[in-house]
Amino acid sequence: MRHVLRLLLTLPFALLSVSAFTHSYANSKLSIDHPWARPTLAVTGTGAVYLNIDNPQSQDEKLIAATVADTLATSVQIHQTLHQNDMTMMREAKDGILIAANSNLHLTPGGTHIMLIGLKTPLKEGDTFPLTLHFARSGQLEVQVKVEDNPSASAMQHHHHH
Repeated sequence: MRHVLRLLLTLPFALLSVSAFTHSYANSKLSIDHPWARPTLAVTGTGAVYLNIDNPQSQDEKLIAATVADTLATSVQIHQTLHQNDMTMMREAKDGILIAANSNLHLTPGGTHIMLIGLKTPLKEGDTFPLTLHFARSGQLEVQVKVEDNPSASAMQHHHHH
């Protein structure tokens, strides 16, 4: 009986720690899963944000911009990584990134990502900061980005469906 009582007392805390690790955000049309950024060095002027966007709508959506507080970075750009002629190049997606109907978009290291330019302070492990995502059809959605050194692959691949 004592073991059952201990389990019942610790279960809510275990569930809270799992939900804090795989944080998700949603509006009436989209859901955003596990926004994160790597820590940066004091001398680094840029950082990158990664996340997963789920578009369960029957129409395509487009991520057109992202913004952060002026106290964090000078500007924010959406970047795509392109592979051409055995070369890898990073380019700003000035027209935004398409999220097809009933699909997901994964912003990952080495792929599409959100670039923080002109960081005014280093990103430190354990910190969080607000990032506002701007969509063509779905409006704005603010998420909290968690600074993590090496998030587990399972957390990055976690898909939260509503």
